[in-house]
Amino acid sequence: MSLKVTLAVLFFCSLLVAFAIRPEAERTARPGAISNYSDNQNEKRLRLLSWNIGNGDLESETRAHMEDLPDVARVILRNDPDAVALQELSGEDQLKFLLKQLGHHYRGFVNSSGSGDRVEALIVRVEPVAADDGARNVAFDNFPAGGRFAAAATFRLHKNWPEIVVLSVHADAFNASARRALVGDVVDWSRSRGNNKIVFIAGDFNLEVGTRNRNNLFTNDAKHDSESYAYLLKYFADLGRAAGQTSVNERRIDYVFGPASGVSLRHAEVLRDAAVGHMDHWPLLVEVGL
Repeated sequence: MSLKVTLAVLFFCSLLVAFAIRPEAERTARPGAISNYSDNQNEKRLRLLSWNIGNGDLESETRAHMEDLPDVARVILRNDPDAVALQELSGEDQLKFLLKQLGHHYRGFVNSSGSGDRVEALIVRVEPVAADDGARNVAFDNFPAGGRFAAAATFRLHKNWPEIVVLSVHADAFNASARRALVGDVVDWSRSRGNNKIVFIAGDFNLEVGTRNRNNLFTNDAKHDSESYAYLLKYFADLGRAAGQTSVNERRIDYVFGPASGVSLRHAEVLRDAAVGHMDHWPLLVEVGL
């Protein structure tokens, strides 16, 4: 009997030791997070967050609500991303208010609204930066894509590193052929940036590419969305693929795409406790090593 007790105690102790020596980040990772850890201390990290901060269709105002922006700012500050792609702001006034909530640690930009009533935004962290580093000198731009506009930010993490380009896009929620046109324009614009830049495309693509009901793949919408997704994957990697659904109706329609080679995925997570008010999307947070 004493031998069994001794063995049980030794087994319990081994579990405690294993837990104690496991990396702290792994022990504290939130449920559903996909993480890969590296001991390479020289590897530069880039954190990206993509979030449609609009509201559900049942709301009279489906664009972002001004009263939700302080909570949006708290989520951003808590997760410390280098760049944030936002969708469904009502205009530049909301961006200015959000930047003020962020303590002006970020610079931001909204794209042209065109004939629409909402805009996409990009926010890039500008602190801390050494005075002579030359990093985080951000250049913003927008360009037409699929009858809409997409926002773009170009910056460097460090002076001697390649330029990073981050796009914020929002595809049509009701027209798969329009989504296909937007994807084509966004991918083609990204590829025109040249091989010396590292491009990431983030946003609400509204793509329906799930295969739980395979019959859906024979509908016209699914055909367009499958081809759109395949065109993205031809040149980019789906960095948030394993993180799961991004909207409250169990859909994965928000994405972060990045280079298919040259970067390593370190962390991908959908922050399902972040939505406030009547938001129907959760933010997708991705960290890569460069």
